[in-house]
Amino acid sequence: MRGAVSFVVMSLLVAPHVAAGAPKVDRIMPKVAAALVEKGAATLVDVREAEELSSGMARPAKWFSFSKTMNDPAAFKDFLAKLPRGKVIFYCVAGARAGKVAEQAAALGYAVASMGLSEWRAAGLPTREKP
Repeated sequence: MRGAVSFVVMSLLVAPHVAAGAPKVDRIMPKVAAALVEKGAATLVDVREAEELSSGMARPAKWFSFSKTMNDPAAFKDFLAKLPRGKVIFYCVAGARAGKVAEQAAALGYAVASMGLSEWRAAGLPTREKP
């Protein structure tokens, strides 16, 4: 039974984030994300809340909190409009909130993906202090 529960939990964590009627958002592997950012083909966006940033963030990431995304759609649109062209990769701790934010950006026409910061760290990718 334990194996079945682990499979279900892992399936939920790895499955694309899809809400009813929302665009499909794919998960991206951290090393792929890092390579896209390095080439200038993507921007990494941290959507965690301010109090979560004390643990550090991915080195190349910009920050726009999940709560601000949900509470101020106009500010979110303005933030997205100022990003360089290319894919926007959102992350939070495990990827759930990032998936929801990515759905909103995808609905606005942006190419998106999501991931978790835990995956970034597990891959040994660089982090930095909060902004």
